Amino acid sequence: MVQNARISRRLTLAMLLGFAPALAYAQGVEGTPVVPGLSIYINQSPKPDTVVFQRTITRNGQDSSAGVRTVVSRAVVDRPGAHLVEIEQRFPAGTSMIVDTAIDELHTLRAVANASHQPTRTMRFDFDGNTAQGTVALKRVSGDSVLQVKQDLGGPIFDSNVIDLVVAELPLAPGYSANLPFFVYERGGRVMTPVKVRERASIPFGKLGQRDVWIVDVGVPGAPATMWIDAQAHTLLRVRFDITARGFSLTDERITPLPG
Repeated sequence: MVQNARISRRLTLAMLLGFAPALAYAQGVEGTPVVPGLSIYINQSPKPDTVVFQRTITRNGQDSSAGVRTVVSRAVVDRPGAHLVEIEQRFPAGTSMIVDTAIDELHTLRAVANASHQPTRTMRFDFDGNTAQGTVALKRVSGDSVLQVKQDLGGPIFDSNVIDLVVAELPLAPGYSANLPFFVYERGGRVMTPVKVRERASIPFGKLGQRDVWIVDVGVPGAPATMWIDAQAHTLLRVRFDITARGFSLTDERITPLPG
């Protein structure tokens, strides 16, 4: 059963990503906005782009290095219908790695599909219309236990795995705020998440020097976040998640130089 689910999922992603030989090129096709009137666009080419973040964990005022988070993005345009973007993230989980692959519409960042490989489970979802459908496979010594999942979304949605990309592309301005729908499986599917600009400031960053940024508060459930978004490049420079229930914060800071 698990093997069949994996084969089916690989075939689904292959079709989405345009690997099937019958797929034809479609020029400039727009997708379905998640929020009517909200323009979200990732300026990404089919050539893979890699961004690396240094990860730090802070407990009791003490910082410790926790490896890096690597994000590889590429546009997928050689297919019918809306152009897509594939975003693969790799980051440490103890002595193991978590690999998340999100497939979203390039011109709207609407979630299309997601696969997450974690030390204790594997999750795969397709977002079709108002529904998220997929599987959650719990890894056990006696064999994987597979749960079939179907969650009502109530409409198009963003994937929480790319929340920083969504925030970076918002029309940030003094006083800007929004309440956006993100998919969080553990919380039943659709989670309305508040986003609010705190201020604009000039901030020093270790690898990137002094930068003009928007500082944005994002109400991530269970891990409220602060994001530093470059005001010119519209990209994340730093994010801090405050995980109060476990007594620590987690910070990712970009160490890859900005283009140009």
